[in-house]
Amino acid sequence: MAISDPGSHPHSRRRAAAYVRMSTDHQELSIGFQMTAIQAYAVAQDIELVAVYEDAAKSGLEIKNRAGMKRLLRDVMDEPRPFDVVLVYDVSRWGRFQDIDAAAYYEYTCRMHGADVIYVKELFGTAQDPMTALLKTLKRAMAAEYARELGVKCRDGQDRAIQLGYQVGPLPPIGLTRVAVDRLGNRRLLGRHQHKGAQSDRVAWIHGPQWEVELVRRIFTMYADERGSIKSIARQLQFEDHRTAEGKRFTQGAVSNVLRNEAFAGNFVWGKTSAPARKKPHRETRANAVIEPIVSQELWETVHRKLCRRRFQRRDKTELLAELQQRLRENPTLSQIDLEATGLASKETYARAFGSFRVALELAGRDLQLARSHHLARIESGRAVGDLMQDDLIELFRSNGIECSSHPRSRVLLFTDGTRLRLQLCWPHRAPEGLRWHVLKKAEPRAAFVLFALMNQERRALWFSLKPMEEFRRLPPWVEELPPDAFGPVYTADELVTLARRLLV
Repeated sequence: MAISDPGSHPHSRRRAAAYVRMSTDHQELSIGFQMTAIQAYAVAQDIELVAVYEDAAKSGLEIKNRAGMKRLLRDVMDEPRPFDVVLVYDVSRWGRFQDIDAAAYYEYTCRMHGADVIYVKELFGTAQDPMTALLKTLKRAMAAEYARELGVKCRDGQDRAIQLGYQVGPLPPIGLTRVAVDRLGNRRLLGRHQHKGAQSDRVAWIHGPQWEVELVRRIFTMYADERGSIKSIARQLQFEDHRTAEGKRFTQGAVSNVLRNEAFAGNFVWGKTSAPARKKPHRETRANAVIEPIVSQELWETVHRKLCRRRFQRRDKTELLAELQQRLRENPTLSQIDLEATGLASKETYARAFGSFRVALELAGRDLQLARSHHLARIESGRAVGDLMQDDLIELFRSNGIECSSHPRSRVLLFTDGTRLRLQLCWPHRAPEGLRWHVLKKAEPRAAFVLFALMNQERRALWFSLKPMEEFRRLPPWVEELPPDAFGPVYTADELVTLARRLLV
């Protein structure tokens, strides 16, 4: 931040830039205190202060996050140079670099471009002799050692807090919330970004709203199922418009983070990293059974055994092709939806390995003509069955006093009050454990309600489900013959008529 315009003053006085830094440690020298000392030195030495470079709440251990110092180093290399000296409170404000040569290097960079660095509260002043160099080196070593000892003490304190079950680090995930605990053990619920009332308070994690707790348990249960996958769970949560604790949509990465978060099993883990290598020694702190668990130990272990198996389930092209050939022998007309139903590797996996799923099918020996003819036959058969069912439904409704007609270009029933009801037939796909049905959440044709019909291989409906469009989009993407309660299945014509009357009320 500029103090004055150097171009508007005569250059008979030396021009100075002030560099001030305060770390996140609240006991450090304040920015204002440093500036007072620097300004007093400038007045006493008849130096004109033209700019201030500030790093507030920045650690002195590294330069990467210190925008103020990086800007100073860039500016000192400008032509013409905007200042002649750099004023700093003391050596520790310049930086507590663990490699003390780094501090010397940044100081030398300024001096090499004509700007001396002056530490206004150090005894050695501006002299450039061997004794001054030795004193600076000692001061830099002392600053680095102070930072190291402070880090050790802070980490020990954090470790102790974690062992007692108190939060250190990030905010809790969905399903958990925070409470502030004072010295007497009194608890006060905290909002998502609300600060604790006193510095001495500790923060613990407890169960959040019940619907969040149930959602977490559901995610674990869905993945523990034999056919559960991170991709299908993420897609289902997106259909239902669930959000993470940060208010973001559930991606596959977000679901994976939930499944791997040990806080749901009652454990605090801090300092965990997935980096394969680090330049500095890294320590992970763990405290088991310090949070009330959301999922049972049995469910947690089931999920993590499955995660571990899939992590190391790396198949090469030969293995992928062999699996696909086996499925084609069982089902020569295998489609992309059949692939998902059987639990094989995803279409994307085959696309990455072979360029596209179609190429993989061809290499596996799929008869393209047979597949095309089967696909066309299914379309024609499905269209004929759909037309017949649509006519039967119109006749059923009219015979019960509900006037409706068919849309001329889509499978939509039009009622006299303007209500639109889409008929959607769902056909079975073969899986190793039996038949499965894929619930297609297509956007067209537009309608306020969906009449979902689960079809068997003999082209007859096993059951129906009548849902508003928004509720239909939240249903699970796959279903078996025995439907979950979310579908609210009906099996008779009378039940179907009753539901139709309700939606027209």
